[in-house]
Amino acid sequence: RAELPVTAPVPVPAKADLELIVTKAEEPVEEETPAEKVAKLEPYDPVLDLRDYKFPSLDLLENHGSEKIVQDPAELENNKNQIINTLKNYDINIQRISATVGPTVTLYEIIPAAGVRISRIKNLEDDIALSLAALGIRIIAPIPGKGTIGIEVPNARKTIVSMKTLLSAEKFANSKFSLPIAIGKKIDNENFIVDLASMPHLLMAGATGQGKSVGLNAILVSLLYKKHPSQLKFVLVDPKKVELSIYKAIEKHFLAKLPNEEDSIITDTKKVINTLNALCIEMDNRYDLLKEAGCRNIREYNEKFVARKLNPQKGHQFLPFIVLVVDEFADLIMTAGKEVEMPIARLAQLARAIGIHLIIATQRPSVNIITGTIKANFPARIAFKVSSKIDSRTILDTGGAEQLIGKGDMLISYNGEVVRLQCAFVDTPEVDKIVDFIGDQRGYPDAFLLPEYVDEKDMDAKDFDLNDKDPLFEDAARLIVMNQSGSTSLIQRRMKLGYNRAGRLMDQLESAGIVGPNQGSKTRDVLIKTEADLQQFLDEMN
Repeated sequence: RAELPVTAPVPVPAKADLELIVTKAEEPVEEETPAEKVAKLEPYDPVLDLRDYKFPSLDLLENHGSEKIVQDPAELENNKNQIINTLKNYDINIQRISATVGPTVTLYEIIPAAGVRISRIKNLEDDIALSLAALGIRIIAPIPGKGTIGIEVPNARKTIVSMKTLLSAEKFANSKFSLPIAIGKKIDNENFIVDLASMPHLLMAGATGQGKSVGLNAILVSLLYKKHPSQLKFVLVDPKKVELSIYKAIEKHFLAKLPNEEDSIITDTKKVINTLNALCIEMDNRYDLLKEAGCRNIREYNEKFVARKLNPQKGHQFLPFIVLVVDEFADLIMTAGKEVEMPIARLAQLARAIGIHLIIATQRPSVNIITGTIKANFPARIAFKVSSKIDSRTILDTGGAEQLIGKGDMLISYNGEVVRLQCAFVDTPEVDKIVDFIGDQRGYPDAFLLPEYVDEKDMDAKDFDLNDKDPLFEDAARLIVMNQSGSTSLIQRRMKLGYNRAGRLMDQLESAGIVGPNQGSKTRDVLIKTEADLQQFLDEMN
């Protein structure tokens, strides 16, 4: 019989050797809150949609004229002597005379002897012009802040101010302005570069052929060289149809237009009215966003949005600056009158804080074109040569523009003082090259779309048959009463409806007595204040 192997007994460990092994349950990992997730994100960068966008290079601009001003010592000495002799002929003695040579004119500063009345020198404007055989003498008596009297005399040889010179200067390249514009050079040869955002609107006027179109191009080119398409949009209104059409190539980069419109350059008066009212709606929408965000201006709002402190799901978005450019404003006033003037005045009064700025040009600076309402809201004004002192006073509230010599010679009234400049020259082929350079790059799928404006005067506001009411009538009524905003665009946006149907719904709501009549660019009044009242109203109506 086989024997089974004997195994040794397994020793039992003593009590002291026993260890209690306790396995802890894994602690649940706390999920991050949405706020914590957002805090970890990089700041929002609006330029990423067009991250490959290249700014135009200065090589696209030509070198017109020379950077240095040509001085003729003989001409300076001769003019000084003529001024001194002319004043002596009228028993006016002067202590000192000095000259500052500018691109177009030379400023002779004189300090009269004690006891000489300034008005006597001012009255000799024509006599000094006669003795110098010069056109366009202007006397500044006195020069603000200097204690001298200035006599501006045109140069025999004028220097063209090249746009390239201004844009390549450090003052422009390193500018921290929101919307820097390089306009021209002052008499002391200093570049005149200002911030359109602080102006905040600009009125330009001058006779035909004196440099308005070149001035407009200089302003637009300045902005194209400095701003990314995500930061700036233009609304271009061109009744002449040829002045601003050159910018059509940058439609998908820099231009804004109404939905369903083919042309981004607006030439038809009816479309101009709709566009201006759409800008008023955009302005109101932006103010609503600023109110929700607790911001006072577009700069604070965009800083908050970039820092991801505003929720895009609540309608917040990065807001680009919008610059409205109107060429030949007189034509619009003649054809549309108050329909154009009222939205322009409203934008000029309110739109500064939310980044909408206006540049208006006209060649007829009469008081029925540049009305008191418009002038009051355009503190910055440019005058090219005009035909009479009355026109000069209409634009600048002072004479002087009638004494300019044309070809870009201009006066700008800004910050309470009037400065004489030679406008920077940028030729049409140069603008073509810049626009083509931008247009050849990848742009957005479409132009920047303004809110849709429904001109409700064109729609039938007749009483509607209750049996023929729109199936969405009650939904639209609830939406309007909940928001207390009688806005056609609200119905379009929230209910995803087209232009015509939303307009018909609004007409039916008006006929039913739920909203008030059309008030132009303002929203209609909502006549029913609570949802309970609306429900009772609908029950009675049905």
